[in-house]
Amino acid sequence: MSTKRKVYTFYIIAILVMVLVLMLFDLNIMAKAIVGLMIVFCIFVMRSIQTAYQLPDDIDPDTMQPIDTSVNTSAAVPTAKLDHNSNVDLYLRLLIEADEELAKDPTIDQMSPSYNIQLNNRIAERLESLDKGNNK
Repeated sequence: MSTKRKVYTFYIIAILVMVLVLMLFDLNIMAKAIVGLMIVFCIFVMRSIQTAYQLPDDIDPDTMQPIDTSVNTSAAVPTAKLDHNSNVDLYLRLLIEADEELAKDPTIDQMSPSYNIQLNNRIAERLESLDKGNNK
């Protein structure tokens, strides 16, 4: 039995049980409304399953890229060498250092809107000093 059929069977049984509850028990208006709403939600879920796009088995649903089954995934090693001296790494390192410095200062409120400005000013000062050091 396919997964879709199992899900349909579950929701049909749930709807039938809820209809029986509505018919057999003397419920107040709030309980009837809740059970009716649950029936409607079950129908919506069943409709969304019916119209859902079915991906083939060779497509990864997270990346929407084809999965190459011929390549051994355990032996897959990234071939690109990471550049640890990139500008992003430098900026992140400076950001962490500036944040730690400002966190030690009790006069600076980290929740204030000017905190980001102060953080960026510290990073700019560091970048200028690094640039001056490289130009000498």
